[in-house]
Amino acid sequence: MRVLRAAGVATAILVLLPFSVVHAASWQKAITLPMTVEYDSNPRLDTDNQKAVTRTIIAPDYSLVGAFGRDELRLGMGLHVERSSDQSVVLNREDPSLQLGWQRESETGGFGLTARYVESSTLSSALEETGVVASDGTQKKYALAGNWHAAIGGLSTLTSDTEYASVNYDIDSLTSYDEVSTSLSWNYAWSARVEPFTRFAVSRYEPKSGTAATASSNNYSPTAGVLLKITERLEGTLRAGASSGSGAESGARGQGGFELHYIGERFDTSIDAGRSTVTSGEGGFVEITALRGAWSYVVDETSRAGIDASWQDSKGRAPNTLRQFGVWASRELSPLWVARLALTYKQRQQDGLPDASANIIGMTLIYSHPDF
Repeated sequence: MRVLRAAGVATAILVLLPFSVVHAASWQKAITLPMTVEYDSNPRLDTDNQKAVTRTIIAPDYSLVGAFGRDELRLGMGLHVERSSDQSVVLNREDPSLQLGWQRESETGGFGLTARYVESSTLSSALEETGVVASDGTQKKYALAGNWHAAIGGLSTLTSDTEYASVNYDIDSLTSYDEVSTSLSWNYAWSARVEPFTRFAVSRYEPKSGTAATASSNNYSPTAGVLLKITERLEGTLRAGASSGSGAESGARGQGGFELHYIGERFDTSIDAGRSTVTSGEGGFVEITALRGAWSYVVDETSRAGIDASWQDSKGRAPNTLRQFGVWASRELSPLWVARLALTYKQRQQDGLPDASANIIGMTLIYSHPDF
C-alpha cells in the first residue's frame, strides 16, 4: 500500500504540471530490477549464539527524467522487498523509496530542489554508517534539499547546498533526530589539471522528543583542497581541514583525506581514505576514519571481475572497527540481463567484546532497460 501511495503522489505531481510542459519535454525512462538470493552466516554480527539466514531480495527501481528548456525534472521510485528464512533474526521487509527533483540551469549558474523519502533496515543502515549493531527495525528518512551555483569571473565557481533531514527509528536502541546542514564552496579552475577549492559546512543536530536523553549540538567543518587530473586516466583529490563541535562534541579535530581513481583500458581502480564527521542514530555526531578500495577487471566482452575492501573506525558511544573484504564476478547474458556472484567477509571489533564475523555469498540476476 505504501508503494501504491508513493506512485500515486508521483503521478499526481506529473498531472499537476502544465500540459504544455509535460508534452514539450524530452523524457528519458529507465528501470533496473535486481533479484538476489544470498546466504549470511551472521547478519547481526553476534559474538555468540550466531544464527544464519537465507534472504531473497527483489529491488525494482524506476527513474524518469524530463528536460524542457532550461529546466529538468527527475522522478525516482524504488522498492526493496526482502524475505528471510528466519524472522527472529531478519524480518521480512517491503521498504519503499521516492525522490522528486527539479533543476534549472542558465549560462552562468543554476539552482534546484530535491525531496526524498527512504525506508531501510536499521540492521544494515546503522552498521554501514557507523558500525553500530542494532536489531532489525526500520529507519524512515525524509529530506528536502536545495542547491545553488554560479560562475564568477570565468574561472571561479560558488556552490551552496542546504538540506533538512528527519530520521526516525522504531526501535529504542537508536535515537530519532532532525538535522539541518548547509555548506558553501569555492572552486578555482587554475588550469586544465589543477583546481583548488575551499568549503565551509555547518550542521545542527536535534534529537526528537521522547527518545534517549541526547543534547542538541552543532558541528563546523572548514576544508581546503585541490582536484587533480594527473593524467588522462588518473584523477585525484586532496583535502584537509578540521571539525569543531558544541556540547558533547566540543573541541577541534583534524579531518581530511585523499581519493584516487584510475580508469584503464581493461581495469579500473579507486582508493578513498579520510576522516569525517557524520550524524548517527547513537546520538549526536560521530567521527569516522575510513579506508576503501575497489578494483575491477574486464575479462572479456561480457565478463568482469573485481575486489572490494574497506576498513572503518568509528569513535561513537560504542567505538568499533569494521572490516569488509569481497570478491565478485559478473557476466552479461544479453543486452538487458546480467548475472553476478559475490563473496563477502565482514569482521567487527569492539573493546570489551569478542570479535564478530560473517560470511556472505549471493547470486544476483539484474534486468535493466534504459528506455522502459
